Amino acid sequence: VTGVQTCALPISWRMALETQLRDQRTEEERLGQCLVGPHRDEVEMRLGALPARRYGSSGQQRTLVLALKHPPQLGGELPLQGTTILLDPGHGGNEPGATGPDSTPEKILTLAVATRLKADLEARGATVVLTRTGDISRRPGDRADQIMDQSPTLALSLHYNALPDNGDAHHTAGIGAFWFQTQAHDLARFLHDYLVRELDRPSYGVYWNNLALTRPTAAPAVLLELGFMTNPVEFEWARDSQAQAELAETLAAAITAWVTQTTN
Repeated sequence: VTGVQTCALPISWRMALETQLRDQRTEEERLGQCLVGPHRDEVEMRLGALPARRYGSSGQQRTLVLALKHPPQLGGELPLQGTTILLDPGHGGNEPGATGPDSTPEKILTLAVATRLKADLEARGATVVLTRTGDISRRPGDRADQIMDQSPTLALSLHYNALPDNGDAHHTAGIGAFWFQTQAHDLARFLHDYLVRELDRPSYGVYWNNLALTRPTAAPAVLLELGFMTNPVEFEWARDSQAQAELAETLAAAITAWVTQTTN
């Protein structure tokens, strides 16, 4: 893959990688240089002209392969030209997800928003991949594997939240964002804050969580909870087609702003 540099080393060695790779650039450092000394127990990755946005690793026998991938090359007529964005409409098929007061399943709402968001992102020049385009079942692990296989610019799993029967449904609402890998933290916070501010929605918060769709390392992967199905007022907003269009348009604008901000 263009722009990826890899180094192999015995898996028994301890990896010590600097977390602020994007700041470690000098004129003398060459793109993707990997320094492994014969008596050292660490690997130093030096990145030149472009910062590393995401990483991946794979193990084969006793060898660990570490890959660093640069941000997309922007600069076309459209702001997201050169990016690939993976959208995962949560649930589907025999997994309806949460249900609203009128028994509307979450799977219908996530696909509706993802479909609108796909069109809005494509209008901005992005290549958009969906993990499902219809009412079909897909295992979370298969969706995560798709992120790893396709290595998009970023990956978003779209969901709606719910409380158990004994929860305080009338007083629990808001947009939540979940991340696991460090590279996704900034994206989760940015999207959450943007949606809360621009849509004037309540905040449920930004959380670290080890979920199937936040674990992939091939791209910043964030799971968004766009509201609570169990809150009667928020549910009416979630299923309103005009509100869905506004949500998708605002999320597309947030993604564009984040990509532009982190790439320039």
